[in-house]
Amino acid sequence: MKTQRTIQCLTCVALLLAALCGTVQAGPSFFEDFSDGVATDGTPVNWLPGSGAYLDPGFGYVLTPEGLELVGATAADAAGTPHTYRDLSARAQIKIISNHTQGCVAGLGLRYRTPTNGYWIDVESPNRFSLGHASGVYLRTVTLPFNVEETELIIRVDIVGDQIKCWCWPAGESMPEAPQITVINTAEPEGPFILWAGTVGGKAIYRWVEVISLDVPIVDFNGDGTVDIDDLLRLIESWGQDDPAVDLVSDGVVDKKDLEVLMDYWQQDVNDPSLLAHWALDETEGNVAYDSVSPKGGTVLGGAVWCPDAGQRKGALEFDGVDDAIVAGPVVNPSKGPFSVLAWVKGGAPGQVIFSQTGGVNWLMADASQGLLKTELRSAGRLGSSLCSQTTITDGDWHRVALVCDGSNRILYVDDVAAAQDVQTNLTGASGNLLIGAGSTLAPGTFWSGLIDDVRIYNRAVRP
Repeated sequence: MKTQRTIQCLTCVALLLAALCGTVQAGPSFFEDFSDGVATDGTPVNWLPGSGAYLDPGFGYVLTPEGLELVGATAADAAGTPHTYRDLSARAQIKIISNHTQGCVAGLGLRYRTPTNGYWIDVESPNRFSLGHASGVYLRTVTLPFNVEETELIIRVDIVGDQIKCWCWPAGESMPEAPQITVINTAEPEGPFILWAGTVGGKAIYRWVEVISLDVPIVDFNGDGTVDIDDLLRLIESWGQDDPAVDLVSDGVVDKKDLEVLMDYWQQDVNDPSLLAHWALDETEGNVAYDSVSPKGGTVLGGAVWCPDAGQRKGALEFDGVDDAIVAGPVVNPSKGPFSVLAWVKGGAPGQVIFSQTGGVNWLMADASQGLLKTELRSAGRLGSSLCSQTTITDGDWHRVALVCDGSNRILYVDDVAAAQDVQTNLTGASGNLLIGAGSTLAPGTFWSGLIDDVRIYNRAVRP
């Protein structure tokens, strides 16, 4: 059944990609390298008004082998293609050349919704750095410790929530830890932006311009850390439907726009904002299992053996079934909302536990009779009960196992297929340490004998 479904979905994928004419555009970021003499690398923005042309020397723009040269010009009224970002970082490398008759000003602007709204940052000879509003008001000005005409500059503006942060520093040096300018944005709503660049009273050369979205969409639908064919198939399954889990642009329908965003992350490891903890278990020595999300990590007990080449995803940790375990700090309280825990396992025996919580219960384990995937995490009160699948996980093969709780339902997955499901609300809460490879009470017989790899916890209901 799964193979047939995959073939059907792949057929749909091929048709959709053909419909896109093979030109899936980059989604939430772009980079333009003017120094290569080509003005079409990665830009979704027109710099000039009206004509749609990218460059026009009549407006003071000249593309040279050194970069995009602006002479006494400004693109402040450019009607570029709007792109919706909530949080973003815009940056550029600039070489300023003054005409020595008046101060040369060069910088970047971000216009919101209309060409009359937004912010700009500029540098002006000899050493002034400013943030202003499109209304013409200077919001903040500082003095730089270097002459901007004698230094290749990188300027950067980050808009995160209601804060605007600006940096300026010499190219080739490290970015200052603290921004030189920080203000609270109270003037502009969220919305599309238009990027423009300009210079007044002199000449400047733009080496490159980049915009990076700081919004991180959840594109890793199945929680394996990589955007790949499984995520694409998941999106295709909901094509044309209102499925918030894969509606990446939040417009009520899964369509080409969502596919474009997904393709921008294709074959990449992603930073998922819903990932609460991730023990990759790729270490080669020591008694610390590092958590890529938290700096604390977990303590390896009992002499468990690192196996750098034996994991399903790089390395893994081998447990002896006697006293080996990982003890990590609390990450999530099961009673507080949706969450998911996923892991790769190999080996084990009936009654042994993969994941549990001290002061709580066993979240993922092999049942005591046949080694079937089971959870003892249940609702509080007399209606609560364990959930057991009919799928064996102790057969010596690798299995990806998961417990997903969406606030109403418990679902057990084995190898990305739902193996058991029921309605179970108001799960019993606990805030104790987490245990990998042992039962919640560390009782004999609950310690795992085999390999565990790539353990993940999310604060959302993941569908593997």
